[in-house]
Amino acid sequence: MLICMDRFSYVILDNENHLLALKSYLINANQKAPRKLDSVLQEIFLDDEVLKLPFQKKTVGFINNKTTFVPNKLFAVEEVDTYLINQVSSLENDQVFVDELELMDAKNVYSFDQNIYFLLKSYLPNARFVHNATSVVKGFSFNQNENTGKKVCINVKENHLQIALFDNQELIFYNSFAFQNEKDFIYHVMLVFNQFGLNVDSNSVILSGQITKDSKIYRMLFRYINQIQFSKAPSAIQLGGNYHGIPTHFFFDLFSLGLCE
Repeated sequence: MLICMDRFSYVILDNENHLLALKSYLINANQKAPRKLDSVLQEIFLDDEVLKLPFQKKTVGFINNKTTFVPNKLFAVEEVDTYLINQVSSLENDQVFVDELELMDAKNVYSFDQNIYFLLKSYLPNARFVHNATSVVKGFSFNQNENTGKKVCINVKENHLQIALFDNQELIFYNSFAFQNEKDFIYHVMLVFNQFGLNVDSNSVILSGQITKDSKIYRMLFRYINQIQFSKAPSAIQLGGNYHGIPTHFFFDLFSLGLCE
């Protein structure tokens, strides 16, 4: 399951990672009086009969900007709150979590609304919780092949982009940025290209998220980058005949949760 302020989505996989079902709920779309996320989630869990089934494993992904990566050599468990000082004005109503980032020899320290967390725990007592930055980096890595050179992977969620640089199968860089428009977006992308001396003609961009070739973001990116591809689902996920009609890159971050054990 993947949860953010405007959408709740879930995917069901069997033990061999074959897709069985996918569903996505828009939250507060076009409503003049937005409802609180906890009340919407509670309604979904009460009404959706599929969510009441006894699943063997349950993984819940959080999406927000309250996250920071800390190298293992600098990490101290008693300091987890202090790592979030620059991202969170107050942790009074938040729950703090820590994910392992094996690819970066680091920890992902993040927080999420405490009321939402305990609501989810009441319906999913044995669920594992991860941040979508953790799962997206893992999803990117599964799609890297040997001897393919440097590739920039970008996942777009609302007004937020997650960007990672791989050299063959090695993760070189990851960060996330907020953006207001397509000009902000291309600024952050080109900053990474310039910082690592990448070539806009030969180094490709792999794009995921709910964007299309008609979007302003894509058109702006295409003005600067010659090689742009939409991502496939992480290679470990087997979509089969149960997935059709929606581009696979739309739910890349949701599929990537299936890689988190």
